[in-house]
Amino acid sequence: MGRTFITGPRIVVALIVIVVAIAIVFATRTPAIEVEEGIVARGPMTVTVDDLAETRVRDLYTVSAPIAGALRRVPLKPGDKVVAGKTLLATIQPAEPAALDARTLAQVKADIRLFDAQTAAARAQVRDSQAALKLTERQLARTAALRESGYVAQARLDEAEAARDRARASVQAAREAEHAASESANAARAGLISPGTGAPAGAPVAVHSPVSGYVLTVPQESERTVLAGTPLVTVGDPERLEMVTDLLSADAVRVRPGAAVSIEDWGGDRALKGYVRLIEPYGFLKVSALGVEEQRVNVIIGFVQPREAWARLGHGFRATVRIAIWSSPDVALVPLGALFRNGAEWNVFRVVAGRAEPVTVRVGRINNEMAQVLGGLAPGDRVILHPGDKVGKDVKVRVAANH
Repeated sequence: MGRTFITGPRIVVALIVIVVAIAIVFATRTPAIEVEEGIVARGPMTVTVDDLAETRVRDLYTVSAPIAGALRRVPLKPGDKVVAGKTLLATIQPAEPAALDARTLAQVKADIRLFDAQTAAARAQVRDSQAALKLTERQLARTAALRESGYVAQARLDEAEAARDRARASVQAAREAEHAASESANAARAGLISPGTGAPAGAPVAVHSPVSGYVLTVPQESERTVLAGTPLVTVGDPERLEMVTDLLSADAVRVRPGAAVSIEDWGGDRALKGYVRLIEPYGFLKVSALGVEEQRVNVIIGFVQPREAWARLGHGFRATVRIAIWSSPDVALVPLGALFRNGAEWNVFRVVAGRAEPVTVRVGRINNEMAQVLGGLAPGDRVILHPGDKVGKDVKVRVAANH
């Protein structure tokens, strides 16, 4: 029986065919894409409105200068304790009169001459009224004597008494006019007092704390001249601390008084618990850092925990607040990173037998991390997080080793 041998050219052709086949297999094989994986699960969910907030003392008092004058050095420092009505916050020496220019000086002197003339006229009127009073009194005495003798009627006596009473009133009015003119002249002369004349400027005015608490700021510490209304010391009680955040009006209408608040990034080891105490009914315009005009509403937040939990906070500290607007103890949840838009619908890629399968999902509430699943997925389903352009229908995938 004879044997068949493959000659040299045939061996070469066979090898070429094998190499081409292997190349075709490798070229047509699709490698698995490495992806991150998330799991659909059931659990509690809370939707929040997040923003920056700032602490403030609930009852803050800015004590201002009641008069203009020379402020003596304020003896207090921030953090000092004060007692209502007892602790001296500041002392102000009333200011000396300002120097007069030529026009004002001439006007003051003219006013003095005017008021002196009015005083003299009022004094003459007093003398005239007194003389008239004496005449009416004598006439009344004669009429009374004639009435007793029956020579005049009672009506005549009544007229004499009325004339005397009118004369007395005229004397009183004239004396008041003389006093008013004299005081006006004295007030005009006070305008001639110049600085450095040694005239007393009045006793120093002591400013005491209106409430008990602590000094927060001292805007005016050194001696200086101040005007009435200049802020001197800010006083408040840091035990009565609250937080305020200005939300967009569209977010503020979704917040309810009493809503739970998580206070984070305040510097402590764990988040603090708070509640919405008040939503102010008045909105205001605020320009954002990007120059966009926004309508904002202040939301006031109180602390649930005792003072010891947030003792390191003071007035003007910042933190992040998360205000709950909806919550449920048990819902189906999908990681937010798995969702993507396909037209008007939400979609995810579900992992089935090592391949990506697109699924349309009905989504309910959404927060910063998770979305509520209303349909399309079931607890336990594996989904691809942050799918890239290479992920598509029936594409092979494998979970990243470090996931």
